[in-house]
Amino acid sequence: MPIEPHSERGQPCAACLGQRWATSETRKGGERVSKYVCTVCDWVYDPEIGDPDGGIEPGTAFEDIPEDWVCPECGVGKDMFEKVEE
Repeated sequence: MPIEPHSERGQPCAACLGQRWATSETRKGGERVSKYVCTVCDWVYDPEIGDPDGGIEPGTAFEDIPEDWVCPECGVGKDMFEKVEE
Protein backbone atom coordinates (compact mmCIF):
# COMPACT_ATOMS: atom_id res chain seq x y z
CA MET A 1 0.00 0.00 0.00
CA PRO A 2 1.64 3.30 -1.04
CA ILE A 3 2.04 6.05 1.49
CA GLU A 4 0.37 9.29 0.47
CA PRO A 5 2.46 12.22 1.66
CA HIS A 6 0.47 15.08 3.10
CA SER A 7 3.19 17.52 4.00
CA GLU A 8 3.98 20.54 1.88
CA ARG A 9 7.32 18.94 1.02
CA GLY A 10 5.66 15.80 -0.30
CA GLN A 11 7.08 13.47 2.34
CA PRO A 12 5.06 11.48 4.86
CA CYS A 13 5.11 12.51 8.50
CA ALA A 14 5.74 10.01 11.27
CA ALA A 15 2.02 9.39 11.77
CA CYS A 16 1.62 8.50 8.08
CA LEU A 17 4.46 6.01 8.00
CA GLY A 18 2.37 3.27 9.59
CA GLN A 19 4.16 -0.03 9.24
CA ARG A 20 7.20 1.64 7.68
CA TRP A 21 7.80 3.04 11.17
CA ALA A 22 9.36 -0.29 12.07
CA THR A 23 11.85 -0.04 9.21
CA SER A 24 13.70 2.90 10.65
CA GLU A 25 16.96 2.20 8.88
CA THR A 26 17.90 1.95 5.25
CA ARG A 27 21.10 0.69 3.71
CA LYS A 28 23.79 2.91 2.22
CA GLY A 29 26.75 1.10 0.75
CA GLY A 30 26.20 -1.84 3.10
CA GLU A 31 25.93 0.26 6.26
CA ARG A 32 22.71 1.09 8.06
CA VAL A 33 21.47 4.66 7.87
CA SER A 34 18.74 5.73 10.28
CA LYS A 35 15.67 7.89 9.83
CA TYR A 36 15.08 10.78 12.22
CA VAL A 37 11.82 12.42 13.29
CA CYS A 38 11.24 16.06 14.23
CA THR A 39 9.94 16.18 17.80
CA VAL A 40 7.98 19.35 17.05
CA CYS A 41 6.05 18.55 13.85
CA ASP A 42 6.71 14.81 13.27
CA TRP A 43 8.37 15.36 9.88
CA VAL A 44 10.62 12.40 9.10
CA TYR A 45 14.07 12.78 7.59
CA ASP A 46 14.59 9.75 5.37
CA PRO A 47 18.16 9.45 4.09
CA GLU A 48 16.91 7.71 0.94
CA ILE A 49 15.00 10.90 0.07
CA GLY A 50 17.21 13.54 1.68
CA ASP A 51 15.99 17.15 1.51
CA PRO A 52 16.79 18.26 -2.04
CA ASP A 53 15.00 21.60 -1.61
CA GLY A 54 17.15 22.21 1.47
CA GLY A 55 20.35 21.26 -0.32
CA ILE A 56 20.60 17.75 1.16
CA GLU A 57 21.10 15.11 -1.52
CA PRO A 58 19.39 11.71 -1.36
CA GLY A 59 21.64 9.21 0.36
CA THR A 60 22.89 11.69 2.98
CA ALA A 61 22.96 10.30 6.52
CA PHE A 62 21.42 12.55 9.17
CA GLU A 63 24.78 12.76 10.91
CA ASP A 64 26.30 14.25 7.73
CA ILE A 65 23.76 17.08 7.43
CA PRO A 66 25.26 20.50 8.26
CA GLU A 67 24.55 21.75 11.78
CA ASP A 68 22.74 24.84 10.46
CA TRP A 69 20.15 22.76 8.55
CA VAL A 70 16.56 23.18 9.76
CA CYS A 71 13.39 21.11 9.54
CA PRO A 72 11.69 21.92 6.23
CA GLU A 73 8.25 21.79 7.86
CA CYS A 74 8.62 23.84 11.05
CA GLY A 75 12.12 25.36 10.97
CA VAL A 76 13.64 23.88 14.14
CA GLY A 77 17.27 22.77 14.21
CA LYS A 78 18.82 19.31 14.06
CA ASP A 79 18.90 19.16 17.84
CA MET A 80 15.11 18.78 17.84
CA PHE A 81 15.25 15.49 15.90
CA GLU A 82 15.31 12.02 17.40
CA LYS A 83 16.43 8.78 15.84
CA VAL A 84 13.53 6.55 14.83
CA GLU A 85 13.93 3.44 16.95
CA GLU A 86 12.83 0.03 15.78
